[in-house]
Amino acid sequence: MTDTRESLVVPNVYGLVRQRDAAPAVLIQKRWKPRSDPGNLGRWELPGGKWHAWEPVMDCLRREVEEETGVGDITVGQSVAEHELHGQLVQVSRPDLCVQMIDGGYPSMLMVFLAIGTGEPQSRGDDTRDAQWMPTDKLRQRLEHDAEAFTPLTYAGLREAFARALI
Repeated sequence: MTDTRESLVVPNVYGLVRQRDAAPAVLIQKRWKPRSDPGNLGRWELPGGKWHAWEPVMDCLRREVEEETGVGDITVGQSVAEHELHGQLVQVSRPDLCVQMIDGGYPSMLMVFLAIGTGEPQSRGDDTRDAQWMPTDKLRQRLEHDAEAFTPLTYAGLREAFARALI
């Protein structure tokens, strides 16, 4: 029997958070979801997560980064426009990167926004480990020499961020 259910992409909001007033570094953590994502267990990823219905995108970004890393002083470099029509409020934003899983894994799409943050990262909750500010030179070296240490979505996003000189 053929499954006729529609498969949908699950949107997520992630931050490419650079450290404020310090040597160039990016906020990164290890993914720790042994039940739902054992294939990426212990791999490096950017902080972010599921976008709640009716949640403004920048609120989602700040919430997810703080929930996962404890870094709460986040400034997003992106502006958001609001429009109202027929009593409905609509926000328009532009992610700095849109990263989509095309084959394999989970049908996920990351809307990645550049941000700047301060604070000492700490892994929070059960889904992450080893949150830290990783110097950009070390991050670039790991991408080039140890690609397997990253989740595929983060690997692709970081490679593109370096290629576009976003970090």
